[in-house]
Amino acid sequence: MKLSKIMAVTALVAGLAVPVWAAQSNLSITADTLEYDGNSGIARANGNVVIINEDKTMTGKTGWYNTKTQEADLSGGVSMIGSDTSLSAQTLHSTNNEQLQATGNVRLQKENKQVFGDTVTYNTKTEYGTSRGNAKLVMDDAVLTGDYVQGWLNEIRATAQGNVTLHSAKHNLDASADNAVYTQTPGQDDGVAYLTGNAHAVQNGNVLNAPELKLEMKDNSVQTVGGRSTLIITPQQ
Repeated sequence: MKLSKIMAVTALVAGLAVPVWAAQSNLSITADTLEYDGNSGIARANGNVVIINEDKTMTGKTGWYNTKTQEADLSGGVSMIGSDTSLSAQTLHSTNNEQLQATGNVRLQKENKQVFGDTVTYNTKTEYGTSRGNAKLVMDDAVLTGDYVQGWLNEIRATAQGNVTLHSAKHNLDASADNAVYTQTPGQDDGVAYLTGNAHAVQNGNVLNAPELKLEMKDNSVQTVGGRSTLIITPQQ
């Protein structure tokens, strides 16, 4: 069954929104024009699309929703607002109302943590996410960047690969490496970072270069893990 063409045209001319309610609870789709196929379960929407599914509201210029597979796809200035998570991007694909894949200048926020990237995936139940291309993870007291970043936001446990940087204004720290592993207890000042491959750290004007470094935020310490290292100490004025 499909919504009639007359209904769609009327909605477009009048500038009204036509809603569709799916059989599953707490789901509604609203747009300037809608076409719904009851056999496939696909609703195609154009213009000021709003999909409300349980605790999440997704908006975009165009999109579709499959009521049978619970998949949503939106493009054009996309936004998603959930109970504790928000996202903005150019495109967004959602599966089972929990697995998100977004592309194009993506910004994801979960409480006080943020993820940026060209392509971001995130699961709202496991809180595991990945970011590829201009990847950046903003945490309580540190910012981790790289070509690729992945981690669990609920644990603040992340790894970064390629052109890695770690910045902490609170601890006056800037570091870089080929790879990094960062862990922190949420709400605690106990971040620990392991940097491997051309590790370089600058803290309070002092410079340390080594194959591997261990940085501990709690006591502002930097340790070499292995290999030949160089420490350059800047005299305090």
